[in-house]
Amino acid sequence: MTADLSQEAADQATDQTATAETAAAESYWTPAKVVLGLFMAVAAAGIVGFIQWDEVVRIANGASGTRPALVNAASREPDFDLTDLRLPKDRILSGGPRKDGIPSLTDPAVAPVLEADFMNDDDRVVGITIDGQSRAYPIKVLNYHECYNDVIADVPIAVIFCPLCDSVSVVDRRLDGKTYEFGISGLLFNSNVLLHDRQDDALWSQVGFEAVSGPNAGRSLRHLAGWELTTFAKWSDEHPDSTVATIDTGHYRGYDDTPYTRYFENDDVMFPVEPTDDRFLNKTPVVGVFVGGVAKAYPVDSIVAAADGRVEDTLAGQRIILQAQGTPATVRVVETPEGSQAVHTFWFAWYAFHPDTKVYGR
Repeated sequence: MTADLSQEAADQATDQTATAETAAAESYWTPAKVVLGLFMAVAAAGIVGFIQWDEVVRIANGASGTRPALVNAASREPDFDLTDLRLPKDRILSGGPRKDGIPSLTDPAVAPVLEADFMNDDDRVVGITIDGQSRAYPIKVLNYHECYNDVIADVPIAVIFCPLCDSVSVVDRRLDGKTYEFGISGLLFNSNVLLHDRQDDALWSQVGFEAVSGPNAGRSLRHLAGWELTTFAKWSDEHPDSTVATIDTGHYRGYDDTPYTRYFENDDVMFPVEPTDDRFLNKTPVVGVFVGGVAKAYPVDSIVAAADGRVEDTLAGQRIILQAQGTPATVRVVETPEGSQAVHTFWFAWYAFHPDTKVYGR
C-alpha cells in the first residue's frame, strides 16, 4: 500500500510539473511574442543572405576589412555549365556572394509614377519604352539586385546594371524561341558582373555582350534601343503615364541608402582589369556601341557638348543616335541598328572588353 501511495504521489507531481511547464509556455508565447519571433526569424534570414554582399560594398567604399577572396571559376564549376568557356578561367573571380547571393528580380511590383512616393526626384532610373508602354527601374534597387527580369508590351526583357562599372544595358530575353531568366552568378570578369541563366546555368557577360559558356557560348541577345539613364523627376515629367518598379521586392534592403558612394568618388577599380588604357580616367562614363564587328566609345561629356546634346554618327555603315543632357548627364540611346549592342559603362570596362575600340571625336 505504501509503495502504491508513493507511486501515485510521484505521478501527480509529474503531472503538476508538466501542467506548470505548459502553462508557462502558453504564458510566454503570447500572440505578440509569436509575431515578434517570426519577424526576428525573417530578419535573421535576410541578414544572413545580405552580409556577404554588404561586406563587398564596405570594401568598395574604402572601409577597413579584408578584400573578398579572388576565387577563380574552378572552385565554382558545380554551380554552372562551363562547357565551351570563352574566358580565361583563372581571371573569373568571385565578388564575394555565391550564386544568387545577390537576388535578381522577376516580374517586379509596379506603381504609377505619379503615385510613387517612395522615389526622390534625383533618384536615377533606367527608363524604357516598348510599343507605347513605358516603365522606369530605380538604380537604388538595381544597386542591390543588378537585374530585373520583366515583360513590357509582351516583350520579355532584362534590365541589367553592374554597380562596379555603372553599366546599364537592356536586352530581349528570347533566343531561338526560348525565353531566359537571369540571376547573378556572384562571379566577375574584368570587374563586371557575370550573369547566369536559370534554364541552362550558363554564364553571360554584360559588357562583353555574349554568353561565355554553355550551349549559347559566343552568342548575344538582342539589345534594345529607346532606353535612357535619367532622373526620376525628368522621367516622370516626360512619361506621366509610365509605371515604375517599386521597392516592394520581397527582400530586406535599405534602398534609400546609397552604396558605393566612395567608390564612385575615386578612380580606383575594385577588381583586376586587363587590358587598360589611360586616354581617359577609369571611371569616365561612355556609351559603348558594337555593330558589324566594330566597337566605338562615345564619352558622355562629348555627347553633352554636341549641338543640342545629340550625336548622330555612322558605325559600320549604320546610323547611331545618342542624346545626353545636364550635369550629371542623363543619357538616352535613341537609335542603334538591328543586331547591334549598346551599354552605358565606365571607360575601364569598355576598353577591357573592346581594346580595339574607336573613340568618338578622336
